[in-house]
Amino acid sequence: MFAHRTAVHLEQLSLETEVRAITRMDGLRAATRRLFAVADREEIRFVERCVAFARQWHLTTPARVVSRLGNGWLYPVAAAILFLSSFQSAARCIIAAGGSLALAFTVYPPLKRFLARRRPCDYDRSLIDATKSLDRYACPSGHAMTAAAFGVPMIFAAPLAAAPVVIVGCVIVSWSRLALGHHYLSDLVIGTLLGAIIASLVAAFVV
Repeated sequence: MFAHRTAVHLEQLSLETEVRAITRMDGLRAATRRLFAVADREEIRFVERCVAFARQWHLTTPARVVSRLGNGWLYPVAAAILFLSSFQSAARCIIAAGGSLALAFTVYPPLKRFLARRRPCDYDRSLIDATKSLDRYACPSGHAMTAAAFGVPMIFAAPLAAAPVVIVGCVIVSWSRLALGHHYLSDLVIGTLLGAIIASLVAAFVV
């Protein structure tokens, strides 16, 4: 009898703890939605200007090409070129980049679903482009995160040689996402920081 009561009590405590955790998570999610609602209104004008500039100067097609390469095609080619080059610590850079990407894409999907930020092209339908996004939500930017996670290990290996190339590459990839109306600037900043932090931790041990 005592054992049965103890088991029931423990089950009730477990259920209450789970309910409190869900309530806190729902509260945090609601606060995040409110924050993004304000941020979307503040940032949408900048995205509209970027899209308008790209369309006016016929840069939408180059942005589409860069964005599609950033879907994943770019990085195996870049890794092969790096491996065949005389770049210092090429093999360790590739290993670190692979580890960084693996960790980043473990964190990225649940974080993106939790934040659930609408894309600019969903906020303003005039921004919709023929190039479809890979998933529903905007924050963080997977393209920006991937570019940083792949590139940062190279900066660890050869800062002076690699830093300009990596920074320019990250900027171009991020610009393409703005030009297509797929991301806000803050999505790109958060994605870049996420990829860079993960890659820095990995590269510190590998490169």
